Formats: sequence, C-alpha cells, structure tokens
Amino acid sequence: MLTILSVLPIICLLVCLIVLKLPVTKAGAVALAFALIIAIAFFGITGFGLAAASGKALWLALFVSLIVWCALFLYHLVNDFGAIKVINENIKVLVRDEFVSFVLLAWLFTGMLQGIAGFGIPSVIVAPILISLGFNPVKSLAACLLGHSWAITFGSMGAAFFVIQGITKLPPEELGLPMWVFNTSTILLTGIGVCFIYGGFKGIAKGLMYILPVAAVMSSVQYFIISGGMYSLGTLITALSGLAVMFLLYRLRVKRTGKTRLYKDKLGLLQSVFPYALIMFLLLSFQFIPVDIRNKVAISFSFPETQTTLETPHIAAAEENFNPLRIFAHPAMVLLIAAAAACMIYKKAGVWDIKIFKNAAKQTVKKGIPATLALLAFGHMSLIMMDSGMMLRLANTVAGFMGQLYPFIAPFLGVLASFLTGNNTNSNVMFGEFQRAVAENLGLNQAVMSAAQSISGALGCSIGSTLVFMGALATKQTDKVSAILKKLIPLVLLIALVMGIINFIFINNYQA
Repeated sequence: MLTILSVLPIICLLVCLIVLKLPVTKAGAVALAFALIIAIAFFGITGFGLAAASGKALWLALFVSLIVWCALFLYHLVNDFGAIKVINENIKVLVRDEFVSFVLLAWLFTGMLQGIAGFGIPSVIVAPILISLGFNPVKSLAACLLGHSWAITFGSMGAAFFVIQGITKLPPEELGLPMWVFNTSTILLTGIGVCFIYGGFKGIAKGLMYILPVAAVMSSVQYFIISGGMYSLGTLITALSGLAVMFLLYRLRVKRTGKTRLYKDKLGLLQSVFPYALIMFLLLSFQFIPVDIRNKVAISFSFPETQTTLETPHIAAAEENFNPLRIFAHPAMVLLIAAAAACMIYKKAGVWDIKIFKNAAKQTVKKGIPATLALLAFGHMSLIMMDSGMMLRLANTVAGFMGQLYPFIAPFLGVLASFLTGNNTNSNVMFGEFQRAVAENLGLNQAVMSAAQSISGALGCSIGSTLVFMGALATKQTDKVSAILKKLIPLVLLIALVMGIINFIFINNYQA
C-alpha cells in the first residue's frame, strides 16, 4: 500500500504535464500537494520534518534561481544588442550543412558548456541559437536537453562525480573506469538520439558517418583523462575534442570555394563570443584557486536529523553545510561578470543603449519569477518524498522484487531521481549510497553500480522537470513542455534500457 502511495506524486506530475498539459508551475503545485498529503497522512512526517525539508527546498531553489536569473539576463543582453545574430550568421558561414550545425551545437557545443558550468545553462544558451537559425523550437530544445546529458557526470568541473564519490566513499580510481564504460555508451547513444530528433531514422542514417568516429575519439580522450585522475576536465576536454573532430570531418567532406568571409554587423564575431569565452576562462581559472580557499569562501546552512512517526521510522540524516554556495564555483557570479564585460564591449563598440539594458532586465524578471516558483514546487516535492521515506520505499520495493536482476533496473532509478529533481547531484544524493548498498547486499561490484547510478542520473537530467522548464522559459515554449517530454521520454527510457543491459553484463564480469 505504501509503495503505491509513494509513486502517486510521480504519476500525478506526469499526468499533469503530459496528459492534461498543465503549465509547469501548476503541475508542480498539484504534485506537491499530493506528496504533502501522503507524507503527512501515511508516512508520518512531522511538522519539524516538513520544516527541515522546506528549508532545504528553499535553499536549493535560491541556489538554482541565481543561475537561472543570471543566465536569462546574459542571454537577453547579448541577444538584444545583436551578438546572437552575429554568432548565428557566422555559424552559417562556417558550417553550411544544417544537419551538421544542428548536431554539432546540440550534442557537442552543449557538452562543452556543461563541462564548464552546467545547471541548465547549455540548453538555455544553445536552444535559442538553434531556433534563431531556423530549426523547429520543440526539436531544438529536446535535442539540447538530450544532447548535453552525456556531459553531466564529469561536467561542472566534475561536481557530480565528486558527489557520488563522496557519498559512496569509494576511491575515485575505482569509480573511474566503470564511469568511462557507461559514459561511452551515453556519448554514442545521445549523439544518435539527437540525429533521430532531427530527422527520425533518416537522420540516424545520415549522422552515423559523423557520430561513430566522433564518439570513438571522445571515448578515447575521456579514457586518458580519467586514467590520469583529471576528473574535473573529463567533460570539457572530451567535448572540445569532439567539436574539433566533427568540424574537421565536415570540412573534409565539403568543397571549399574561395576564402571564407566572416559575417560582421555593428559587432564582430570576437566581440560577440567574448562573454562566452570569458565564462570558460574564468571557470577554468577558478580551478587553480586552492581547494581550501574555495571551500571556505562559501555560504551554506546545516539541517538537523529528522524522523517520521511510523512504528519503524524513516530517518533523514542531518545535513552539515547542505549544498554550499561556493562563491568561486557558482556559475551565477561568472555569468554576472560576463554580463558586465559584455556591457563594456557594447559601450566601446558604440552600440550601447540604456533602453536595451533595461529591457533585458525587465525580461529577466518576467521569466525569472515563474521559474523560481516552479523550482520551489519541484524542490519541495522531491525533498518531502526523500525525507518522508517515499523514495527509499520505492527503491527498496524495486530492489527486493528484482533480486539478482536488479542491475537491469538500477539505471531507471537514477533517471527517476533526476526527473524529479532536475539535477544529477541530487539524484546521486538520493540514490547513490542506496545503489552501493544494494550491490553490496547482492554480492555485486559496488563501483560499477555506483557508476551506473551517476551516469543514468545524468541521462535523466534531459527530462528533469526544472531543466525542461528552464529551457522552455528561455525559448518561450512553456506551453510546449508536454510536447518536449513526449519526444524525450521514449528516447531516455530506451537508452536507460541499454544501460541496464550493459550494467547487468558488466557488473557480473568486472573485477576491479
């Protein structure tokens, strides 16, 4: 009975989004209400427990909202001053094949951005570029969401990797090789998935000549990076190698006709891309700040242990320094610096207009408020489900039912957690230790199971409620969320199934 009740908020959210096609904020509010009623009436969560879960949700919403607002402001700023147009036109000049542009941007450029910052920024930045190039809006956002998911575990300078490593207490070198195996599959399959979104099976047939060699190079590069212990660069360098190889393959296939002339308007290409180049430079530079300094310059809150009132209570562990906002690692500050630099460039180029600046700020507020409200709803729902024991009961039921076949199902739990939270870090927090413990109980390799959790959690971010909503907001498609999910969910589940098969074979044969 409790297992059925545990899954109701998830079913409610899916029905509201896909069947009833409610706006994301309303769907989140309805699902939250279901989770709240069930948590109080059947799982015995106390007022103290609700207060703690609410505190965590508020802090997470603020953490992510800072990124959302700053990313929206930077986008409107560069778009309204004409920089996006210059970038778009030069993409057309350098890559004249629409299919190659679509795949290169949605699969590889998003991966590069994820390697630096993440938190939804790849889709927020790249999807509008694809739309302005003339691609279908729903396909553009769906492709960016799926296309960047391969990059998440080692993205954001390895943030999610270090979380899963910290939660499971497994040595990073034990996690590295299994992570590489699973990530190789997602690199390949998300690339194929982007081709499918573009043009169905014909798109796949056209894209394999690019996807196969590029994925092979990316996998090889990532293997050497991980083997060398450079986990924080596991995505960035891999994505850059993929971009270089795909562009080279394209140039080898097309006939060159004379000298290439770059497009220039009131702004040149270098002036237009400078804010994004600055983001990369700053985030890379911050990696050289000593870790102890980076960790000290942070804002965080601690939350006490709570437990439910059931006969066998569920205990939500105390959270010391919960989800710290590190000043030198949080993308919001970098985005603000990039926005300030963009303003200086526009003034120097003679295109500065205070009215455009104010309009960018106005649009940011207009879109940022509903985004924050949605984040609050989804954050509260997921944390209430976690702290009341609903998520753990679901996971235990699945694990107990499947037994030795559990490795087939493990990736689906990672996807589920990221669907709810929109964040691979949260997915790893939710299920990382659970997946390791199940592997230990079944006598299976713990590192392989933990790696499967993290990579599948990354895949699940492509349908993560908050990330989908952020992308829909940035591309003015909040009324198309159900259409986007309908495109993505079958592909994500299919890739998760392949990962389950790989996990079952790998975990029963791998010796660390």
